[in-house]
Amino acid sequence: MAYCNQDGILKMIPQDELTELTADTGDTPDPEVVTEAIAKADAEIDAYLGTRYVTPLSPVPAQVTSLSVDMAIYHLYTRRSLAPMVRRRKYEAALAFLQRVASGEVVLEDVGGEPPGTQHQGVEAEAATRLFSRDTLGDW
Repeated sequence: MAYCNQDGILKMIPQDELTELTADTGDTPDPEVVTEAIAKADAEIDAYLGTRYVTPLSPVPAQVTSLSVDMAIYHLYTRRSLAPMVRRRKYEAALAFLQRVASGEVVLEDVGGEPPGTQHQGVEAEAATRLFSRDTLGDW
């Protein structure tokens, strides 16, 4: 499940701009290119959040959706050329936020599932009966 979609991207950039960034031919955005950019952004998000949360996140917090949109737009720009400074800054801010979450400085609210490693798992061990001890060593 993707953290954002093309409609979310279109709320941040106009359709003609999205078409320029994605369509090699035609006058509509290429949904496959958009999906690839979203998948790339979501993989980065999961890489950071996976240290603290079970990924993919479900339900998806609005904050993560916003990060996915900003990161996907950045990836769309870098597909064609250098990203404008505002897009680069949004991408870098998203990475910085994700790093803070990964380090435990920031906690995401309303995230389902327990973070990896927080499940309490008991350790069971079995051993054979002890053959030698200080008391029985001389008996052999």
